[in-house]
Amino acid sequence: MRILHALLTVATVLTAGSPTPPDPGMASDIGVVAEELGLPGVAFRVVSDRDVIEDVEYGVDGDGAPIERSTPFVWGSVSKSVTAATVYSLAEHQAVTLNSTVNSILPESDSFVPADVTIDDLIHHTSGLPHDVTELDAWGRTERALDVVPTLDVTAADRGTFGYSSLNYLLLQAIVEKVTAEPFADVVARETGVHTAGTVAPGHVPFFTFPRSIDTGIDSAGMGYGYLSGSIDELSRYASKQLTAPASNSPDTVPTGSGTAYGYGWYVETLPDGTEMRWHSGAVPGYFTHVALFPERHLAVVFATNRYGEVEADALASAARSLALARVGIDEPRTSGLGLYEIAVIASTALAVLLAICATRILLGFRTAPGRWAPARIVAAVAAGGLLYFLLPTLAGAPISTLARWAPDMALLFWIVLAELALIAVALGARVFRQWTTAHV
Repeated sequence: MRILHALLTVATVLTAGSPTPPDPGMASDIGVVAEELGLPGVAFRVVSDRDVIEDVEYGVDGDGAPIERSTPFVWGSVSKSVTAATVYSLAEHQAVTLNSTVNSILPESDSFVPADVTIDDLIHHTSGLPHDVTELDAWGRTERALDVVPTLDVTAADRGTFGYSSLNYLLLQAIVEKVTAEPFADVVARETGVHTAGTVAPGHVPFFTFPRSIDTGIDSAGMGYGYLSGSIDELSRYASKQLTAPASNSPDTVPTGSGTAYGYGWYVETLPDGTEMRWHSGAVPGYFTHVALFPERHLAVVFATNRYGEVEADALASAARSLALARVGIDEPRTSGLGLYEIAVIASTALAVLLAICATRILLGFRTAPGRWAPARIVAAVAAGGLLYFLLPTLAGAPISTLARWAPDMALLFWIVLAELALIAVALGARVFRQWTTAHV
């Protein structure tokens, strides 16, 4: 009995704090999400700080090969926590000081970064820099971030308030390159153990709800904020280490104004049962990832898929979050039904069809009198086209060329509607001109 008691005591100690293995049937929810959201390939991993608890690979990559443990994904903004961990490690080695001003280390940025902005401000998105996507996602860019910084044309606001901007992490990458005089990927590998993949298969973007292949490019100057890449093995191994890593567990956070805080590349949130969750989603056109850390539970959940379009971001983020919370026993239904993406596609398609009908009627009635309202209709068509041409990029926060990567169907509909408005204006104008010349001949 004493021996049995001793063995039970040892077993209790060894299992204390370990996460409860999930129901094996839970793996089926990955397939359900993939089918409902039209995800070509998914990799999902649940890990502790010692073991792999759940491992699911589903579907195919952009080349048609089955998703495997070694299939690389682009990590998107999950890269930010890797960059923050790298800078934190360099600070521990006294290669950099977090309260140093950015311009004292990176004079190349003094034309747009206020003099009082510190490295810590960059880490916590409190620098005042805008989230200007026109300066980001330059596919095929091979320059270092350090080379790109002098070319940036942005205006910063006052520092001190959280304002998410990938430019902060572009500057952090440049600082790492400056103080180490080494390639950023090499420093990341040495300081965090993350080895970024050199190439990835094409990803997928939604095209009228169906996945369309897109040859996702890599931006060497953007590795610090979005273009690190690696397999589910690499990402889950990194996540496992972050369960106990100093940077990822730092109490040094700032409020975001939306019920969460932001630390070293992680949003920090207290769940209804009191559990702290640190998480971040990441996306580039064609790829989406989500990592959730539950340090108190010794548990990390990693989700990666090779489909992403900006307009369907909410549906993907909701699904990834729901899957992660289910692994700690919290039921949070994911977004269902028509989302912003479906509504936008339906509305834009309906508008394009209506304008096509209108244009056809005008062309078929070319030889009839244009009517007294024709000039007003011409002005309305021209005004609507001009408003659409200038307003949509402003609302999207990006030029149409960039929108075409994130939402090619919406970009196509934009040009179709614009062409239809131009055709209507020209056709009506031709009828008015024909009537005028007939009357004056």
